[in-house]
Amino acid sequence: MKKFITILIFLIVTFSTTSYQELNQLAIITNIGINEKKDYYEIIYQEIVPLKEENKINKKYKYYTNKGSNLQRAFLKLNEDTTKYIYFDHLENIVINSKNKKILDELLNYFDKDIDSFNIIFTDSNVSKVLKYSNNYKYLNNLIDDNISFREIKKAKLENKNIKIPVIRLKNNNLSFYKYIKLGDKND
Repeated sequence: MKKFITILIFLIVTFSTTSYQELNQLAIITNIGINEKKDYYEIIYQEIVPLKEENKINKKYKYYTNKGSNLQRAFLKLNEDTTKYIYFDHLENIVINSKNKKILDELLNYFDKDIDSFNIIFTDSNVSKVLKYSNNYKYLNNLIDDNISFREIKKAKLENKNIKIPVIRLKNNNLSFYKYIKLGDKND
């Protein structure tokens, strides 16, 4: 019996789950905003926080912001400052306020091995205001008929094909689809 208990304890210690995370230790990121400024990038994470109330689950949002001299440094600083484990598996959109389409190359490098099923959307409005506009994290997806996933952008870049990326605009307290910009021109 002693031998059995010793083996059982050994197996439990050896094969126990070490990657277990409590839900309240996760920051479930639904949208990311990127503002390109003159000397730096500002990154904004939108975390969805589920709240159980009576017989339903409501959600609220929490925002994390940081900046860095390049995109990778801004992401690293933001991840370091966040006390929770950053969880991107529910990422819906990355909203970018930048005139420079080459920012997508930096995103390709940063998210190269991570998930890539999120959409890319450009805006000429302040990203923080765009993310805080709606209380539904899928609202941005519903604005655009033809969402472009990050995976499609990677494929188009590799094959040197043109692709249209949607642009949204916040004007007069109304968020709406504005136009498409082409990616893949010789200038990109």
